[in-house]
Amino acid sequence: MGRYISGVRRPQLSAHDFAEYLAAVSAAADVAQALREGARRAAEAVGAEVAAVVTGDEVIACVGYSDMVPVKELVAVATKGRGLAPVPGAGDCPAVSVPLDDASLGALVIVRSWAPLALEEVALLHGMGRVLMVTARMLRSMASLRERNELLDRLSRIQSSISHRAPLQEVLDAITNGASELLNVEVVGVRLISPDDPGILLLASAHGIRPELIDKIRQGPVGEGAGGRAIAEDRLVIIDGYAEDGQGLAAFRQDGLQTAMAVPVHEQGEVVGSMTVASYERGRRYSEVEQSALLALGEHASLALADARTVQAMRDAQQTKDLFLAMVSHELKTPLTVIMASLRTLEKRGQHLDEDRRLEMLQIAYRRGRELERLIDGLLQGARAEMATKVEQVFLPDLVAETVAAVEGDRVRIGAIAPADLWTDASAVQVVLANLLDNALAHSPAGSPVTVDAGDDDDTLTLTVTNEGVLPDDMEPAELFRPFQRGSSAHSSSVGLGLSVGARLAESLGGTLEVTGLDNHVAFSLRIPCLVP
Repeated sequence: MGRYISGVRRPQLSAHDFAEYLAAVSAAADVAQALREGARRAAEAVGAEVAAVVTGDEVIACVGYSDMVPVKELVAVATKGRGLAPVPGAGDCPAVSVPLDDASLGALVIVRSWAPLALEEVALLHGMGRVLMVTARMLRSMASLRERNELLDRLSRIQSSISHRAPLQEVLDAITNGASELLNVEVVGVRLISPDDPGILLLASAHGIRPELIDKIRQGPVGEGAGGRAIAEDRLVIIDGYAEDGQGLAAFRQDGLQTAMAVPVHEQGEVVGSMTVASYERGRRYSEVEQSALLALGEHASLALADARTVQAMRDAQQTKDLFLAMVSHELKTPLTVIMASLRTLEKRGQHLDEDRRLEMLQIAYRRGRELERLIDGLLQGARAEMATKVEQVFLPDLVAETVAAVEGDRVRIGAIAPADLWTDASAVQVVLANLLDNALAHSPAGSPVTVDAGDDDDTLTLTVTNEGVLPDDMEPAELFRPFQRGSSAHSSSVGLGLSVGARLAESLGGTLEVTGLDNHVAFSLRIPCLVP
């Protein structure tokens, strides 16, 4: 299962291997077999000789010992988290334990003779222990249900869809459909907190809800209904006598729904939504086994969300990287080609050119060199954009004047500047102001003025750069602060990092960078607190 790097012997676990681990423990006939199989495969994954599942003062599953199991030593490791335990033929060796997040299961103990476990290996074992715990809980809860084999098959397919990176909607729909079949309920829904408004829930997946009701419950306030309560209270919630319960969804109360049960859905430890099952059957009640089954399904919904976010983040990072490389290579190559051509001509034919021609070619090379310098400075600023920490006293008019003087171009006008002494990171503020000026010069009509105003009001510094023009029609204002965004009207050499760097620096200073467009003018405003020494 695990593969090792030559000479180092660190495990490399592929997505296929992890899916195989999920399938192996899920396919066990009972809890005991699942624990033995999970322990065995965990030991194989990190090249360990011994693995055990410890509960209280008992070893309930173990691999690596052919005769007497050293219960006392394994229990001590499980209690302390680290220690020594015997390995047959090797004596006492380093051992670690990871909790299984379940009081009835305890901890997974791993003992390896040839090297202590590395941090990444312990992290891997935490993940395996989590899967083992969820599977064991599920097996134990479903033991008395005739549909247990169907449940295992359904969850195995859901796990497979997660490990194979199926689209999030496909996985959520598989979970809701499976919940309806396994728990014999008519209605299932997954609702997630809106990314734009944390007080609103949005319906992400549904089964058995009539179309006319879906429009009424597509969104609603957090705290409403069984699912809303599960989110607010972060626990399993059951509503019996739904039609008479004032906290139930009005649309379902009027429709005659009888009972509902919901569990929270998590992402990185935070509640982000809920999963609800409900029935129109009079007198329907949910057993402890059914409650445990819904908790297991909620865990799978949480895993699906976490995996989907990870995949999307990886895709976004790769897309950003590809865009960055394409833009940088293009922007750097253009001036570099001109510089090299000019220098080559001077090298080959310089003695045959008149003085004016040689000077012109040197000036061309110098200007292109300055373009390269600005591009490289922009990239370095992006790497340092979160390092605004130096606080010093600065006179606001001097800060603005020095920044304007360093910007190439004679269109910049200094407007109203408050004669204030400020305590802030002057260097970071100057970088933001310079980037705003460069952006204004690049996106305003040739010859039109660019104005800088600055003021200190209620311990807040506000720097505003205004230029003629309009905001892009094809882009939301917030998108202007994303890396590599260059408006179609831009006429400068840049990789589109200036506003992104400015926004990140503003955040590191405890402030904001905002943009407004009005009356054929665009204004970017930096607002940061002025620290008191």
